Amino acid sequence: MARRPLSIPQAGLPDVCHPRRRLLVTGLLLPLAPVQARPADVAVIVHPDNPHAVTPEFVRRLYTGAIRSWPDGSPAFALDLPEEHALRPAFSQQWLGRSVANVRAIWSQNIFTGKGLPPRVTSAEAEMRRLVATHRNAIGYIGIAMLDDQVKGSKP
Repeated sequence: MARRPLSIPQAGLPDVCHPRRRLLVTGLLLPLAPVQARPADVAVIVHPDNPHAVTPEFVRRLYTGAIRSWPDGSPAFALDLPEEHALRPAFSQQWLGRSVANVRAIWSQNIFTGKGLPPRVTSAEAEMRRLVATHRNAIGYIGIAMLDDQVKGSKP
């Protein structure tokens, strides 16, 4: 039984232009040219009546469990987005200087040693903005495009 070649180039077309070969070439070239996504701009938000300055150092210490309160001693109500949310890695890098996996490891250690619990996870940016707008001690983060006059925003 004679075997037929897998692909027969069409007359006048280079081998890579053959439909069966095009898939192979495309599949090989895509991993070599990754698309660079622009990181999202993230704003940390607090209630408009909150008088405290929101610095990257304060946010880093709060979101890694080093502190649990505002400078005046009132408890801070930190909010976070789910790990699957597109804004979470951008927040972790821009404000905390850490990856999401690193922050998760820090909180695993904090929970195990009894130092505290991680920030409450909200389902979406709109819910986070609503909670911050209604709780004076709340702090969270949203995309710059979601900022409005209901909350006070800070950029890193």
